[in-house]
Amino acid sequence: MKNIFIFLSFVFLFPFSAFAENTIKIGSMPASDSLLLYVGVEEKIFEKYGLNVEIIPFQSAIELGAAMRSGAIDGYFTCIINAALQHLSGTPQTIIATTSYARPTQRHFALVVSPKKNISSLEELRGKSVAIAKDTIVDFLLTQFLISRNLNDTFVERNDIRSIAMRLQLLMAGQIDSALLPEPLVSTLESRGATVLLDDTNLKLPLAVISFAQNRLTKERYDSFRKALDECADLINADPLKYKETMLKYKLLSPDVKDTYVMLSFDKNNTPCHLPTEQELDLYFTWLFERKLISAKPSANDLLPQF
Repeated sequence: MKNIFIFLSFVFLFPFSAFAENTIKIGSMPASDSLLLYVGVEEKIFEKYGLNVEIIPFQSAIELGAAMRSGAIDGYFTCIINAALQHLSGTPQTIIATTSYARPTQRHFALVVSPKKNISSLEELRGKSVAIAKDTIVDFLLTQFLISRNLNDTFVERNDIRSIAMRLQLLMAGQIDSALLPEPLVSTLESRGATVLLDDTNLKLPLAVISFAQNRLTKERYDSFRKALDECADLINADPLKYKETMLKYKLLSPDVKDTYVMLSFDKNNTPCHLPTEQELDLYFTWLFERKLISAKPSANDLLPQF
């Protein structure tokens, strides 16, 4: 009887323990397009494709990167800048999906002026401070914003503030002039009197991606994760009001702007299963190289799936 009990315990308990051991931990930031991950968990889409996904929230790219390097997470919602730096510093990465892509009909990032500052035009921002997180997507985008207006990097003074929450707090207190922030925080700040001077709608670039540590990624995980994300995008596109509630639940959206926030959608040509092209990646790599953050530009294939 004892042997039978042990055998039955093994048969019935092993699948559950194995499933727990195979949990995929994904780090995320409070940006609107991270909704894809939360919908995947909430609607059990990941489970449908045989994936047990746990979302680990972070408030800064620094903390998120540290978790990736330590092996505490398997993958993360991130930017190409961070993925490239992680890859070149000893944590090989593979980008598996694009969660946001700059396009004219949808704003993802914007340069926002404090409501306590009397600045209503780009010229009035000359020489003033812009809070960014150095060496991340917002630092890169500030350069692209300025280039698009034929301005150089010295037009404004960069202020390195890593925490999004801190950038928000200092901006609203008027302790900094402006900040570069993601949606839906931008919409929240607008509702509180802040002014948007520049945004990403005139750019055509992948902005946020999901990347895995190469030693945590298999062909099966790659295919299943992408199928799940694609289905999540379809669900959000089909019923945006329902998933606006999901954004509220996971604090991706402030209740202050529930009625005015224009719900994000996913252009299936560019998200989520689009992978950055060689030309798109090279723009990021060139910026990193010119900033002396890397000693040589990697090949696009270094960060793209090779299955």
